[in-house]
Amino acid sequence: MILFKYLEIVGHVLYGFYVVILPFRFVDQDRRNRFLQDWSLKLLHILGVQLEITGHVNQPTFGVLYVSNHISWLDIHVINAWQPMRFVAKKEVGEWPVFGWFAKQLNTLFIDRQRRGDSKNVSKQMVQALGSGDHICIFPEGTSSNGDHVLPFKPNLFEAALEAQTSCQPFSITYTDLKSGGISYGPAFIGDMGLLESIANTVKAAPIKVTIAIMEECQNRLDRKSLSDEAWEKINSSRCIKN
Repeated sequence: MILFKYLEIVGHVLYGFYVVILPFRFVDQDRRNRFLQDWSLKLLHILGVQLEITGHVNQPTFGVLYVSNHISWLDIHVINAWQPMRFVAKKEVGEWPVFGWFAKQLNTLFIDRQRRGDSKNVSKQMVQALGSGDHICIFPEGTSSNGDHVLPFKPNLFEAALEAQTSCQPFSITYTDLKSGGISYGPAFIGDMGLLESIANTVKAAPIKVTIAIMEECQNRLDRKSLSDEAWEKINSSRCIKN
């Protein structure tokens, strides 16, 4: 059974390669987004992950900065299953097997946290992209957690929302065990864990429910630290975890 599941994952990834390499080049962004959403939903289904959305956002015609906590390599696919968008990710993501290649093809912005001042360069790219109408998601914890807590936010990239004069929309991600109702650590991608190991842990932990809880837009635009603090408070308070 586990072997069949892995074969399903490989087949789905190969199908994604085919579409991104060929048909993707000849269709508009709306068609690309529909494919990306459908592909991500199918991936969740194969992994035994059920998606739940609470709250809602108005569909804007301009760029929005989305903000989320970060637990897993799967977070990006969960978000794309809800609403495709661009992401800011650490440089190492681009080096991952398979999924790193996908990230590059989908115009992910990569940040080198070991390189002093790189956040300013990425922020400038974000301002330009937001001004062009792109939706961008950041994970301001700067790393992933096991899901027990929301780590402190790094405020640097929030500057882009202020400079682009665009909305800042927070939401939280929570993985729970469908059987017990408690937090699921299966998808957690932490420490020195490898990507393939984390995928295996996710498969073994199924069935899992992942909840995206959408909060009201942030209003405190005094400076990036104030905006970051408000986003953290909203995200932290939206996570209802059964212990």
